[in-house]
Amino acid sequence: MDAPLRHIDDGHGLWRYAGLIEVRCPRCARPGQVRAPREDGHREARFACSGCGLHAATASCCGLHAAHGDWYGPVRVYGRRPCGYCGHQWLSVNRVFEGRPTHTPQRVDARCPSCARESAVDVQAHPHRGHEPRDPHLGLPLRLLEPTRCGLLWAYNAQHLDELRRYVAASQRERMRSAGNASMISRLPAWMKLARHRTLMLKALERMSARLDGDDDGAHAGGSSARQRRG
Repeated sequence: MDAPLRHIDDGHGLWRYAGLIEVRCPRCARPGQVRAPREDGHREARFACSGCGLHAATASCCGLHAAHGDWYGPVRVYGRRPCGYCGHQWLSVNRVFEGRPTHTPQRVDARCPSCARESAVDVQAHPHRGHEPRDPHLGLPLRLLEPTRCGLLWAYNAQHLDELRRYVAASQRERMRSAGNASMISRLPAWMKLARHRTLMLKALERMSARLDGDDDGAHAGGSSARQRRG
């Protein structure tokens, strides 16, 4: 009898795989890579599209995005002030703009709940990472996405894919005492951890791996709806 496949969660987080992210250009959808090597707690993330020539870059420290860096994902704006008419405290703005807005607003009108009049609130804008899978450095769309009937499967790169494959295939799963509850494995959705979904996930991971090995420049245009029916 073959020995059961074994996987040990050593506690590493998703950021272990953030040094190289497989993405698509937000302008022409051509596959590319965000390279973000880590040095002394800092990351310099860069993307250059070989199709349309788009360049993007940013820097981060301790997971915080640089204020001057590029960001192509959703943006959250927030701010507060007293009402300019009755003095009610506070008029608050907390809004997410999906996609990269052409012009991020500097002020947003807010209606006072007391006097029902509007005042302009100065706002600050920051990248909004939310729960949608995307490149964490520049907000670019991921290349490795695979819809299944149970949910969306995604990965940053080949190393991330391999770790997911080893976890899914394992019938014996263990966690080191030092792993805690913040590891990449512990944060996976519950449906990914169910043994009855093993075959479904392994097939989906194989399709994602094949996408990296081949040229899928044209597949993204019409392949998404077809993949949605797989499972």
